[in-house]
Amino acid sequence: MHPALSVIFFSTLSGTGYGLWFWFGASLLGHDRDFGIRDYVTLAMGALFVTAGLLSSTLHLGRRERAWRAFSQWRSSWLSREGILAVLCYLPALALVFFPQHGAVQKILAAMLMTLSMGTVVCTVMIYRCLKTVPAWRHATVVPIYLMSSIYTGGLWLASIYAIWTFAPVLAIFAMLILWLMTRYWRNNDLPLAVSRSSALGLPQERSVRVFEHPHTEANYITREMVHVLARKHSAVFRECCRGFGFALPLIACLGAWTLNLPWLYSVAAVSGMLGVFIGRWLFFAEAKHVVSLYY
Repeated sequence: MHPALSVIFFSTLSGTGYGLWFWFGASLLGHDRDFGIRDYVTLAMGALFVTAGLLSSTLHLGRRERAWRAFSQWRSSWLSREGILAVLCYLPALALVFFPQHGAVQKILAAMLMTLSMGTVVCTVMIYRCLKTVPAWRHATVVPIYLMSSIYTGGLWLASIYAIWTFAPVLAIFAMLILWLMTRYWRNNDLPLAVSRSSALGLPQERSVRVFEHPHTEANYITREMVHVLARKHSAVFRECCRGFGFALPLIACLGAWTLNLPWLYSVAAVSGMLGVFIGRWLFFAEAKHVVSLYY
């Protein structure tokens, strides 16, 4: 499918912001402490990532003035649920600013922030996971990849803000798990579509079916958005870039920050990790095959 940069920016930026808020909430639950300047920076940076991502997602809308109507379809639409949870996430994040002292209220707000953040990420990925017309997105690894990528990139930024030396092994574990899941997903993508022209017509698989005449004489919306072909050689290059920038370089930088006492390397790891996830999200769309491509 055609990779829309606005949607890729949205999922990468907002996912990082929600991951950062998740780790921040976890740190409040795990320790009784009052806020310092870095805590306010973490809340603000998470809000910056989330807001930038949400704003970038509106660039893909045809009629932006009607975007508010999506909130009314929460019973059936994952997009609507995502929008509602995204708005609700701001409430505990903003409320925590007014409860800098540790206590029961702070922990309740932290738990709400963690739950709503991960709930929003789940709704985001379910928008794609529920589409039966794109078989690749139905794979079992899609939801864990989105969730763990959010936690991973958010953790990289948390480490860069607080310079948490002992956090490097935790990030390494997440990186290896995500790489394993993405490798499984890519191997599944390399397989031919389980649906064919023959099966679509109810014919035996061995029966050959070909298009007698092209459906259109020129490009249209369907061919632009749904029938995007990425060459295998380009796909291999982008996958290696995703592995290198997203996981290898961040882990090397985290290891250097941990062993050489150079906290600025955590920021290098955070930026590189986001770039790798961005490339992975681009591949998520560019490699996906819509079943309508069988017709075209």
